[in-house]
Amino acid sequence: MAIQVSSHSFTVKRKYRFDVFLSFRGEDTRHTFTVPLYNALRRKGINAFIDDKRLGKGEEISPTLLKAIERSRISIIVFSKNYATSTWCLEELAHIIWCQKQNKQLVMPLFYKVDPIDVQYQRNSFETAMAAYEDRFGDDPEKVQKWRFALSEAASLSKAWLFEDGYEFGFIERIVKDAYAMLPPKRLHSPGYMVGLEPRVEEVISLLNQSNDRVCMLGIHGTGGIGKTTLAKAVYNSMFYQFEGACFLFDVKEATKKYQGIVRLQQKLLSKILAEKIMMIGSVDKGMSRIKHRLSHKRVLLVLDDVDEVEQLGQLAGGCDWFGFGSKVIITTRNKQMLVAHNVGKIYEMMKLNEYDSCELFCWHAFQMNQPPLTYQDMSSRAMSYAQGLPLALKVIGSNLADKNLEEWKFMMEQYERIPERTIHELLKISYNFLQAGAKHIFLDIACFITNEMMRSIKEIVEACDFGARFYLEVLVDKSLITLVDGGNFFFMHDLIRQMGREIVRQEAPLNPEKRSRLWYYKDVLKILRENLGCNNVEGIMLDPPEQEEVNWSGTAFEKMNNIRILVVRNVQFSTGPTYLPNSLRWLEWEGYPSATLPKDFYPSELIFLKLPRSSYRLREPCKL
Repeated sequence: MAIQVSSHSFTVKRKYRFDVFLSFRGEDTRHTFTVPLYNALRRKGINAFIDDKRLGKGEEISPTLLKAIERSRISIIVFSKNYATSTWCLEELAHIIWCQKQNKQLVMPLFYKVDPIDVQYQRNSFETAMAAYEDRFGDDPEKVQKWRFALSEAASLSKAWLFEDGYEFGFIERIVKDAYAMLPPKRLHSPGYMVGLEPRVEEVISLLNQSNDRVCMLGIHGTGGIGKTTLAKAVYNSMFYQFEGACFLFDVKEATKKYQGIVRLQQKLLSKILAEKIMMIGSVDKGMSRIKHRLSHKRVLLVLDDVDEVEQLGQLAGGCDWFGFGSKVIITTRNKQMLVAHNVGKIYEMMKLNEYDSCELFCWHAFQMNQPPLTYQDMSSRAMSYAQGLPLALKVIGSNLADKNLEEWKFMMEQYERIPERTIHELLKISYNFLQAGAKHIFLDIACFITNEMMRSIKEIVEACDFGARFYLEVLVDKSLITLVDGGNFFFMHDLIRQMGREIVRQEAPLNPEKRSRLWYYKDVLKILRENLGCNNVEGIMLDPPEQEEVNWSGTAFEKMNNIRILVVRNVQFSTGPTYLPNSLRWLEWEGYPSATLPKDFYPSELIFLKLPRSSYRLREPCKL
């Protein structure tokens, strides 16, 4: 039972190593309560510190432990019956209270089967312990007085939790939720090597701070691949701690193409800023109303990345009255007119890199140094001229030329010089052309079928697509065609690179989608299934329309497609189940699978990834998969 829960926000700039420091009496609670609490905090993504090396009786607290307390945002003190019998715990507590006074550290007292009054006024076991210390440290009364003061101060804090008896798991979950809400948003991952960004960040922040308006909306516009998202992330990381809540919504244009895309974005926006789970909103209009109602008195930082329509902007950040005084809304887009139409007050144009910065960025990816070696200077200048100051192109071309000898550079530069119009698509395609066959295969699978997935899942999925896929993933990362972020847990593919991959597939049969190797555009797939088109060229299909579709079909369409490795179906209601599925499938995901059984002749010996959520399928016999 919580005695009292109050809201709190961070506005300090101290460098922290830990989110939470746990102070506890090991003999009382380590295995029964504190370790489960620590594990629950870690599962939530909270970086918690727990001391696994408590020293024996009489040994002094280490400087390392004191430093861990100082570098934690929150201290959770688990008071238990024998807490005060440990001088170690009391020294920790005294330092925690010092940090609370000096550094405004947040402190959460947690009373585990002990009365808070016993702690505050040192009664019962606490009285016994303190009396013993007065005898033991009679020549140093200030030490005992310091401990008494720390106990009283901690027990009188407003944010406290009391557990007497009952369901510990639920109690722990409430503590974790409360601690999570007290923490500021996490920094966003930024590329390890950035060039020419710092002055642009300063310019954007200066524009944001110039505004005397109640809410400042600022748009960053420029061509694709010029670094708008990277700039927005850097500004966000520089400012987020100043706000009561912050949210960065990536790739709005792509997200809105999915089923209930805007509704899901609205839900995510509220969840991130309010630091609480938001139930499904239901409709776009309800989402707009709820954002305005919940955030109109809250000072927030909101970034909407890659918005391409006024309607999207209006549904996520309709007006200045949606947010509290001092809020900042940043929009990245290729469409300047959209910003004008929405009356965005500040507009910043993202320019290409100058010659000096272009050279530094290119050379870092080509040579892992700021300048080219003497023998590569002329070739580097030629390559940079083709990138035209576009950061994405500089990274991809530089990565493509890395570790190549001068003769290989000359040959590859000839390929670039054959590009008549020097479009970004054609520039990026050169890197694809030089990939090994297996890497090309995986690249096209990712470009056509996988968006914003966790890297762990991607490894499983691409392994289902092709043997040796994990090696080829590393090749794609080396060539800057995909990027690892957040410590390798997530991958990112720039939308221009994704478009390039999809265009390669489209050109396989421009007028006949059923003859292409991969199908991802839902209208093409619906036509093929309804009209029983398709052929053995098809290796993968993704059907994921933005609005739920009903499909009347015979169920026999896959009989003409015996080489399908990938089949992903979402947000579609079929009139009947398939009468045939190809045994070549390696990745099968079908949301709402319409039949209680799989086709009788379906024996997919190569199937690795299987997912049938919310389906009619029921396993009635030993699985033949």
